[in-house]
Amino acid sequence: MPLRSAPLPRMAGHLSFMRSQPKAIHDVRPDQLAVLGLPFEDTSAPFAGQSLAPRALRETSVYFGWHANPQFSHPVDIDARQDIKTDGLHERLCDLGDISPGSEEAVHAALMTATCQINRAGACALLLGGSDRLSMTVQDALQGCQTVQLGGMPSDARDFHIAPLHNGTDPTLKIDTAVHLASFSRWRDSTRPLFVRFDLSVFETSLSALCDRPRLGGCNLDTVTQWLSTLGQHRVSAIMLTGLNPTRPGMGVVKVGQRLMVTALLAFVYARLGFGVMDSSTVASMENGLI
Repeated sequence: MPLRSAPLPRMAGHLSFMRSQPKAIHDVRPDQLAVLGLPFEDTSAPFAGQSLAPRALRETSVYFGWHANPQFSHPVDIDARQDIKTDGLHERLCDLGDISPGSEEAVHAALMTATCQINRAGACALLLGGSDRLSMTVQDALQGCQTVQLGGMPSDARDFHIAPLHNGTDPTLKIDTAVHLASFSRWRDSTRPLFVRFDLSVFETSLSALCDRPRLGGCNLDTVTQWLSTLGQHRVSAIMLTGLNPTRPGMGVVKVGQRLMVTALLAFVYARLGFGVMDSSTVASMENGLI
């Protein structure tokens, strides 16, 4: 389904992620997925514009996943054109809005408090936007957590890295996905919280124009979706989406980047909430429609 540049009626009213119900943070319940926007610039990025990522991802999410469409009598994944079992999805997916702008100290304190509160409630935080420094705040909030990083620059050798950015080399391309998944199973300690950082740079070379930091190597949509589906089954405490700059030149390039992130993220959402997980044929059909 191609995206349009003009607003659609579905954009009217309050814009929440996947049209989920707005909630106050004290109303978050166990086993829910709580969306929180971080509309702030990444000072380490080469170009400004990351502060617009939360809204861009919310706008793109309206075109994806479950919708109460009067033309259908049951939930439908509108991109794969197939039924998905998502009874109760919108009772367990909620949008808390954005963290308010303020001083750097105030922003980090607010993120720390929100992450702790969501974690204490037994829910998972889905953070739209972020940066290296904000991810460190989330790690501090999830005391003793393990971190999985998809894409991005490696920052800690103890983290589990999937297609990280390197200068001229990408050793993960030489590792079979099945072997890498087995390595993850050995690395994972289920007694500790799990934090996932999903960076747009995880995608393969042919899509490198989507990122402010061009790369060599990377993963295709099928592989990223497989990883996010697997991670979603490990009771992730928080996932942060980074690397998206909606102000990059070229509307088509920007929208493809947003669609890739949200398409892959759906696998995580479904798996984390215990719903049907997309198979490889579904991912392939999405990829053919996107690229």
